[in-house]
Amino acid sequence: MRTTVLLMESTPAVRTRVAAVLDAAGFNVIATESPYAAWTTLEARSDVRVLLADLDVSDAVGGLELARKVHDRWPSLGLVITSNHVRHLRPSDIPGDGCFLPRPLPEETLLQEVARAADQVAA
Repeated sequence: MRTTVLLMESTPAVRTRVAAVLDAAGFNVIATESPYAAWTTLEARSDVRVLLADLDVSDAVGGLELARKVHDRWPSLGLVITSNHVRHLRPSDIPGDGCFLPRPLPEETLLQEVARAADQVAA
């Protein structure tokens, strides 16, 4: 069974590219463009295991705030946070056992961290 990853990325070209990389690696990908759409998807689906969220959204609720709210509501969901602009976050800034990845990053690093987040959920 393929692990379902919810990708929240506001830039269409990046969203399409990352979704293709995850799909090719065997993940089931649900792509959304905003924190609101991501939240709505999580409320409607019980099969999502990992949230891959971009910090760089122009929404009132950014990627990090979304991650915090998601962790409060669904603490077992794996979290991977990315950003083109932020270079460093303290581990304590990411809820649960989530991770932060500054972009650009190698595809294999992204896939490793998404797989790790999914494995934490399964454990």
